[in-house]
Amino acid sequence: MTTSQAETQRIADAPTARALRQNVTFLGLFTGPRSPSEITASAGMAANLAHHHARRLASLGLLLEVRREGGRVFYQLAAREFRVPWAVLPPTDPEGGETLTLRRITDNFYQAYERSYLALGNDSEEAIFGFSTTPGEAEVPPQPTAQPVESHPSHLEALTLRLTPERYRKLVRDLSQLLTAAATDGLKDQGQVCTFAVLASRGALDGDGEFVGRSSHTLSSFLGAD
Repeated sequence: MTTSQAETQRIADAPTARALRQNVTFLGLFTGPRSPSEITASAGMAANLAHHHARRLASLGLLLEVRREGGRVFYQLAAREFRVPWAVLPPTDPEGGETLTLRRITDNFYQAYERSYLALGNDSEEAIFGFSTTPGEAEVPPQPTAQPVESHPSHLEALTLRLTPERYRKLVRDLSQLLTAAATDGLKDQGQVCTFAVLASRGALDGDGEFVGRSSHTLSSFLGAD
């Protein structure tokens, strides 16, 4: 039985790939050797269910059983990085492809947005839509001026504009680098779990008609003033 963690592991079958995509949060609790009993609170599940999930993911090769102590089994991620070829799990697979990731992002944001709205307790917040016809200028909606009610308020922002292929790629990479840099700010056992997502694609936000303006900027935020 292999008990050493690999740097990279390639997934070659759809069931394992789906289990990987569907259990990212749970798997992330095993970056080091841990017993399922230790992660029940973080996983939000009963101990018996946590043990069941861990055994199943170990049987698929996503977790390693690294040791046993006093009747407890300790598992660890089988690899620091998993790679799934699209031929194994197409992005459009609703149970495991990028479709699942997008659905989870939107579901999570809907819940966070509702919490922010209910915490506010009134209708003072506004969604703002700005437009510009001047080349090189994007109308930037003003940020909320009130102090945020929540410690981690939701924030939605979308920009539609015309870009050359080179500028598009640079902008996407710059945004991605911001997330990479932000990863070093994460405090291991402190703070609140947060999700940041960068989405970029060709076409207007509504997907209909032809975008004849220079830019449009949508902002719906509870971030508030500093």
